[in-house]
Amino acid sequence: MYIIVNPKAGNGKTKKRWRKEIKALLDAKKIEYTHVFTEGPNHATELTREAIKQGENFIVAVGGDGTYNEVANGFFDPENFSPINPECKFGVISSGTGSDFIKTAEIPKEIEGSIEILKEGIIQKQDVGIAKFTDLEGNPGIRLFVNVADTGLGGDVVNRVNRTTKRLGGKFSFLIGSIRGIMHHHKSQTRLIMDMEEENAYEYNANMTCICIGKYFGGGMMISPNSDSTNGKFNIITIQDGSRWMLLRNIGKIYDGSHLKMPQVKEHDLCTSVKTVSEDPVFLDLDGEQVGKGTDFEFEIIPNSLNVKVGIKEESEEK
Repeated sequence: MYIIVNPKAGNGKTKKRWRKEIKALLDAKKIEYTHVFTEGPNHATELTREAIKQGENFIVAVGGDGTYNEVANGFFDPENFSPINPECKFGVISSGTGSDFIKTAEIPKEIEGSIEILKEGIIQKQDVGIAKFTDLEGNPGIRLFVNVADTGLGGDVVNRVNRTTKRLGGKFSFLIGSIRGIMHHHKSQTRLIMDMEEENAYEYNANMTCICIGKYFGGGMMISPNSDSTNGKFNIITIQDGSRWMLLRNIGKIYDGSHLKMPQVKEHDLCTSVKTVSEDPVFLDLDGEQVGKGTDFEFEIIPNSLNVKVGIKEESEEK
């Protein structure tokens, strides 16, 4: 087991957690491992890619959603996005702020529980998304995501949250960021094209567009209750024509999924590729990390391409 630790995750608390709790629990459970600390942005991707090429077959990320994203990117060849080793396993030990990825996979947030999944969890072949975008410097960008990509209001909220210390934890940090984002939000006329069917393009005045593999984002908001991370399809959720007051008044509904009943929210047909074109530049975030700003974004799914250690029981085990 090769463990990649982001010491700055969890508002900088992960380094201390590793020393005082995580390492002690791993040793007590007699788990054999090698560990390394990341030293900056995208270092986890480099470490993962090199470790897999050197023969490691179980990579574990310690941190939050941003760390999971970086490590997952390292599982794939950057030229053709095929898995470097299709048999290599991906595990996580939760020590981040938002930690939304683990909710769909039913991995406990508490450290001992997530370590237990590394030992006893089952392997689930999860989908991964490819995003093509314009990065924050105006250059073409391409990156993978394992949970949710969103444009518009969601990207703006992430921008605001990631500029804070997140001392209030994931749920409250994202809630406050959402309220502030809504107060300054402007809609953008957008065209949504699914599975390259231009003739069936959907046009709307977008508050937010979410391309979902997992169910949760924003520190526990259940944006896509019907997502299945193993079915080879994106769930697309759009929020449109919402006034600031409407968004503020109904923000609580996103936590239990009841927002899907609102007329301003649309759950689209499942698809394997998506393109969005907006009149105005909007922010893009992938797995809670802001990566770009532009008018055109493209997304494509890589089905069942990441072997994730999860806490979900197989149907045969439940009976």
